[in-house]
Amino acid sequence: LNAYQVALNTTANNISNVQTKGYSRQQANRVASDALRVYQKYGTAGTGVTTTSIKQVRNLYYDTKYWYNQSSVGLYETRLDYLEQIENYFLDDDSAKGFSTILNSMFNAVDTLKNNASDVNVRQQFIGTAQNLATYFNSVASGLSEIQSSANEEIKSTVLNINAIAEKIAILNKQINVIEVQGGYANELRDQRALLVDELSAIVPTEAEEVMVANSNHPEMVTGGTYYTVKIGGQLLVDTYDYYELECVARDERVNQSDIDGLYDIKWAKTGNTFSAGASYMSGSLKALFDIR
Repeated sequence: LNAYQVALNTTANNISNVQTKGYSRQQANRVASDALRVYQKYGTAGTGVTTTSIKQVRNLYYDTKYWYNQSSVGLYETRLDYLEQIENYFLDDDSAKGFSTILNSMFNAVDTLKNNASDVNVRQQFIGTAQNLATYFNSVASGLSEIQSSANEEIKSTVLNINAIAEKIAILNKQINVIEVQGGYANELRDQRALLVDELSAIVPTEAEEVMVANSNHPEMVTGGTYYTVKIGGQLLVDTYDYYELECVARDERVNQSDIDGLYDIKWAKTGNTFSAGASYMSGSLKALFDIR
């Protein structure tokens, strides 16, 4: 009765958290209780069932696959968002006059002008269409610069978010180990950590690995604690209780002539090495921001 009361409470907990973001279903694990020696011909008498643990139902294989595909989702969602903004500057329909319409208007004015070059009104009309084309180009250039500036600021915000996630994961690692070294199992804290890794995987390609800590005196035994590492783009971000930070550094020189001033490169704060967020092997929303910018 006690064992199945635990199972019932676990089921109730699962139902209560069905809408909780990041929650993993839990199950009560049971084994047969130690039997009693009754010194009879039939051997021993069973004593029922015992609940040994309540653990998450979670599969690392599917976590890894999810994190891998999240990077692609983050990449294309961010690209779509910014490309839709860029598209607005090149609309050419009933709602807005675009390049083709404005250019055709100017060339039609040229055709009219060559047959009536002496007409002041025709010349003014041509000058007006030429000014419209120049205004259009200036407007597009200004708009694209604003989008580049917006992407640049979002890169800075994203880097701060990565650093905050890394710090939270390192803190959770310590809290989880404190509980599990004492024989417990930190289901809820593990859910929080996995949710942070989910969030991180949409920004950059993410790998997470957990290794049990062995007893130094008896290597075949484990202590209950774990080493938990997180890598982004193949580079170590969290090493159990330690984490590394990224920082944005404004470029001294423009890479492209049309770039605005102060575009950011990303470096590791402690080493100063450049973080290759724009490299071809990267994915996630951070790479998309670099591509768009």
